[in-house]
Amino acid sequence: MKVYTSLNSVPKMKKKSSVTIGVFDGVHVGHTRLIENTIACAQKLSGQSVVITFKGHPGRHLDKNSDIKLIKSTKAKIKRIKSHGIDIMVLLDFKKIHNKTAAEFIKDILVDRLNAGCVIEGRDFVFGRGGTGNISLLKEAGGQYGFKVSVVPEVKVCGKRVSSTSIREYLKSGDIKKAEKMLGRQYSITGRVMRGRHIGFDYPTANLKLDYEDIPARGVWAVKVEYKGSIFTGAANIGYAPTLKNETKQLLEVYIFDFNKNIYGKEIRVIFLERLRDEIKFGTKEALMKQVREDINYIRKKYGSRSKVAKK
Repeated sequence: MKVYTSLNSVPKMKKKSSVTIGVFDGVHVGHTRLIENTIACAQKLSGQSVVITFKGHPGRHLDKNSDIKLIKSTKAKIKRIKSHGIDIMVLLDFKKIHNKTAAEFIKDILVDRLNAGCVIEGRDFVFGRGGTGNISLLKEAGGQYGFKVSVVPEVKVCGKRVSSTSIREYLKSGDIKKAEKMLGRQYSITGRVMRGRHIGFDYPTANLKLDYEDIPARGVWAVKVEYKGSIFTGAANIGYAPTLKNETKQLLEVYIFDFNKNIYGKEIRVIFLERLRDEIKFGTKEALMKQVREDINYIRKKYGSRSKVAKK
């Protein structure tokens, strides 16, 4: 997949292309449906499939008071979209195009630059300055410029429309199973292990800085940890470690069962399985350790502790 970070860098296409446009935060099952339809149309046209998306979230630019947090980083979004087989990604800075009218967006980008033969979107798609462009306008322009517009039906999970907003809500509440159903995969965080403060904890933990914006709820979690092709069971805490450390920034601390390798500076992937409890401040270290032992015993019993080879 070729990635272009400005409109001027995108070569004008001679063959017809198939295009879909959106934020694609989290790349959930609804996004996957759009991508699959975009690829299918590109194959019919014998052209290339194109995703137009954005750095960050347009909502932040449109509303300065917005508290929208991304489910995944831009790097993770690129990787996920690439895995679906898209040919071209146009990754734009929303601030540089937000003043384009809907008509300008269609003519300058879809027609002149991408030579669109089909445009694939959901029924509530809006675009152009002030959000004045919609599916009806897009279809009208398609008749004028010679591209087709395909509206993909919304995807529902457990009777609810799949959306990035709903996934954020599920992550915030700790309902990881519903988040996973909408994502179409397990939720995980990948990061490099940094050195901790080594303050009196009886179980060695791998500490990760939380660069992800929207993360699962604070508390204690059962997790799987992938490292160099093997998967281990573990217990994780998201929060400030109030009993022993009282951190000023949230940390993800992971105790990996039956694991004794030096992994400082190494990358691991933490897969979230189940939220066990809230993070609380205990009166004594002994009380904390008693609860931690109970947490570990529960996780071992339910999820096992033997390492496995990760699936390719």
